[in-house]
Amino acid sequence: MPGKYVRCSVFVALIAGALLLSACGSNSGGSGGGKPVVGGLVVYPGSATIPESANGGQPSIAQFTAYSGATITSATWSVLSGTGTITAGGVFTAPGAPETDTIQAVSGSNASPPITINVVASQPVAVTPAAVAVPAGATLQFTTAAGCAATIWQANLNGNSGSPGFITNGATCGLYTAPITPPASGTVTISASSGGNSGTATVTILFSNASLNSLVNQANPRPYAFSYLGDDKSGFLSVAGTFAADGNGNITGGTEDINSGFAAPTMSAFAAGSTYLVGPDGRTTANLNVGTSTDVLQFALISNQHALVIRFDTIATGSGTIDMQDPSQFGAPFSLGAYAFSVSGLEKNGAHLGMDGRVVANNENTFPLNNGILDLNNAGVSVTDLQVQGGFGPADPATGRGTLFLDCPTFDSDFGNNGGVSSGTLTFVYYIVDATHLKVLEGGSSTLFAGDFYGAPSATTNMSGSQVFVVRGSDSSGNPYGVGAAFLTGGGGVLDLNDDGSLTSPTTSSTNITTPNITSATASLPDTNTGRIGLGITLTNSKNLSFAVYLFNYVAADGSPSTGAVLLETDTNVGVGTGLAYTQNGAMTPQGSFALNLAGVELTSAGEQDIEGQMSAGSAGSVSGTLDINNIATNGKVVSGQALANTSTMPTVGLNGRGNPLVLSEPLQSNTLSYFVVDDNTALLLEMDSSRVMTGTIARQF
Repeated sequence: MPGKYVRCSVFVALIAGALLLSACGSNSGGSGGGKPVVGGLVVYPGSATIPESANGGQPSIAQFTAYSGATITSATWSVLSGTGTITAGGVFTAPGAPETDTIQAVSGSNASPPITINVVASQPVAVTPAAVAVPAGATLQFTTAAGCAATIWQANLNGNSGSPGFITNGATCGLYTAPITPPASGTVTISASSGGNSGTATVTILFSNASLNSLVNQANPRPYAFSYLGDDKSGFLSVAGTFAADGNGNITGGTEDINSGFAAPTMSAFAAGSTYLVGPDGRTTANLNVGTSTDVLQFALISNQHALVIRFDTIATGSGTIDMQDPSQFGAPFSLGAYAFSVSGLEKNGAHLGMDGRVVANNENTFPLNNGILDLNNAGVSVTDLQVQGGFGPADPATGRGTLFLDCPTFDSDFGNNGGVSSGTLTFVYYIVDATHLKVLEGGSSTLFAGDFYGAPSATTNMSGSQVFVVRGSDSSGNPYGVGAAFLTGGGGVLDLNDDGSLTSPTTSSTNITTPNITSATASLPDTNTGRIGLGITLTNSKNLSFAVYLFNYVAADGSPSTGAVLLETDTNVGVGTGLAYTQNGAMTPQGSFALNLAGVELTSAGEQDIEGQMSAGSAGSVSGTLDINNIATNGKVVSGQALANTSTMPTVGLNGRGNPLVLSEPLQSNTLSYFVVDDNTALLLEMDSSRVMTGTIARQF
């Protein structure tokens, strides 16, 4: 039995309406009596560069909008420095000469941080507004003094990826429609040309309800598959399902399977009245009506196709992902070929289980025995190279839901606890994401499992190059355990370990690693029939780590084909540990706006804690953002909208793409983390303090 509850999980590692411009004729507003506290109020754009107002010409203006959480809020606006003016509606008018101004919004006892406006030299063509924030999918009218007949409009990304939206020309010129998700830079440049001259405006794109939309392609609606693992106070909870979102805040259908006990998963349909609300930073709340109760999910959109999610009510907690589904795959549950899988959970006596392996789907809807393999770790007892076979049924054409089974003919259903030799069959419910990814959960009289299946490369493909991974589970005493590493296959690297708050890290100076602590990381040649790889890591303190590894294929955030691996730790350091490794493609310090998720154990309560949010990382190591925390093990505490303090920092990346300490401080707690860069869009996280054992990821929004 575990000493403290800890869940093993795999991380692979989402306010429509027009923005109305206020009239420009009001005087500057005041902040009123008292001194409000900075926080709880966010202004978009967060800064602006606009031309000076030309003498006798069209004024140069910027429209600012204040949000409290996901809602536009009324605020009192003030110019803190400079000679510009701002109206009661947040419209700033630039002075007639270049300078730097600052403004601030106040609502009740809350104030925004000061907003900097750089006023620069005037442009030949003045565009109104010159700076503005527009919710995804919304429209806004731009104008010039020249009028429609003499102006040509364009929306540009300035070399960044994503969609700029579009802007009209002709009789209805200057009407801009924002894309449904922010582009890579988070902004779009609007250009206006007239008589050989030009001018520009900058649009900050905000997430909105339109960003979560199954009906973007009316001819091919695409619902969202979701799954999460966690705790409902009974010790284990696994959930997988699907939902459809209409882009206007309504969940229009879907189902979920829940397993929190040793019985078959229970499927329920979402009832009418299920809703969601997307905030400007992508943080989203969904209320899913199931019978007489409501499941609350809180998630951070990465894009309109992906999100990081936590359960967010006092009934349960958990962490996972949301992914847009490809319904064209619903008729064929598995493409022919190989799949790597990783699942984790509990067996009936409370011991933690981890399992990974590889199967090959054929055109008879089976996984034949001759090239199926499975590795198992049952609370520190590892059994490897087990033959496995199985099969799968058709998926529901509306939801992508189906069933599959895996059978180990030479192993007992209690995974060795009773010493039997009877057949051990696991039956899973699956939800299709696309041709290469399925979310699965299982429940029976002996085990609870949940995880993922991924399309896999040839059995002869080996792990190579630079790798990063995070693994989480329990140590040999049943206490929470997490490890993260970055290394060169066949070479050395760096590794951090958090064993129930006892920390092991490479030797560092004040700014960087001075002594790598992985002396060698060796991947065995893959089995030519099953693709199984043995990964061995030797540390400078003579502790050795061993993993059973199976490669899988995935598409990176930039659209490039990439390789990952499912990991099961099989050495004596742990009771069980599961995780994912990724081939590293870049090792720059993360910068930009990121969705964030952390999941693990708060050590003083020995209970599950899950964190989701949005984090912005600046070029000088500054970090800002907002977190949502579910810590039901501590007095049922669910806390929303925790603003990161200015003590939050992200250090420059060090050796092998590892950085430490990434500090996330907010009023409830402070998390000190190591991060391991996968690429320019993704980094894996491991908490490295004595308060919690947590792992997670950050994924770039823009």
